Amino acid sequence: MKKTKLIKLYILLNIALFCALFSKAQTTTVNWAGKISIGGDTVKVNCNILMKESAELFLEKNSLEVTGNFSGETGSEIYISSDFNRNGFIDISGTATGSMEIIPDIYPAWDGSRMDFVKAEKNGSQTSAFRMKHNLVDLRFDIQNYNMFWYVEDNKLNSCLPIIVQLGNHTLLVNNNSETNGSYKFVYYHWYKDGILIKEGTHNDDAGSYYTGGEELDKNAEYTVKVTDSKGANYLSCPYRYVHSLSPINVTVYPNPVPRNTKANIIVETQDLSLLTNAIIEIYDLLGQCIGKTNVNGQTIINMDFPAKSGIYILKFRAKDYLTNIKITVK
Repeated sequence: MKKTKLIKLYILLNIALFCALFSKAQTTTVNWAGKISIGGDTVKVNCNILMKESAELFLEKNSLEVTGNFSGETGSEIYISSDFNRNGFIDISGTATGSMEIIPDIYPAWDGSRMDFVKAEKNGSQTSAFRMKHNLVDLRFDIQNYNMFWYVEDNKLNSCLPIIVQLGNHTLLVNNNSETNGSYKFVYYHWYKDGILIKEGTHNDDAGSYYTGGEELDKNAEYTVKVTDSKGANYLSCPYRYVHSLSPINVTVYPNPVPRNTKANIIVETQDLSLLTNAIIEIYDLLGQCIGKTNVNGQTIINMDFPAKSGIYILKFRAKDYLTNIKITVK
């Protein structure tokens, strides 16, 4: 292994030295063939480069800086690895032409944010100079001032998911019910308030992840959540701003719809817990028959069984002078 690395380094140093010696006197084009590896240090070459059909360039980290033009024949391949702090990058001062294939090593914890792989001069470069076949992402390009960039970015981060639900005046919830949130199943959550991380953790059940803001959520803040599914893909919630509720009691059932043969959470929010002293929850079918009943006894989260039969039911919550009806669907 060490001998192989030394051979690759020797080849690369000879190329760099060849460019340095001759490019001052004339415009030199160096043909690259075989396998060449660049490790963690930036390598600078001062010449034009042509990657032959069989050429393979391994760019692990940092940059290959080319003072000149960069071209490749069909069949030439560039392997680029990346990590949290930096990614392999080719910085070309001249043009990029030809048809080279980029083969990226996308690390599992990638959050979907943009990763630039190549920069070249806009005028004279071909948009098809680099291409890529990958199961998760596509290679794209854009133009910034006088330069052209080839990059990857997760499409999912360009759109938000409307998955934050407000429970009363104190709590926000991420909808983790795949039947109502677009078929997503989340297992890890990062909560942000005005862009600042305020909570993170994991939840595997349908109830999702809660954030409780104390006495009352901040009405001037913007809340967002970055969620991760079981496959490691990341998504971003749509921004949410707190809406004040005037009701003395707020009752929410989650999940809704309720999967058959599972329990649902009934969340009760109030600033006066004495209102819940003799509170009762009743379940009715569409014929008006009471088929379930439980006493709240001052609880604010009640885990309750629902009928095993699919259909629509009515949950009645009674507390002193307060009464609310909530339609529940069992699937």
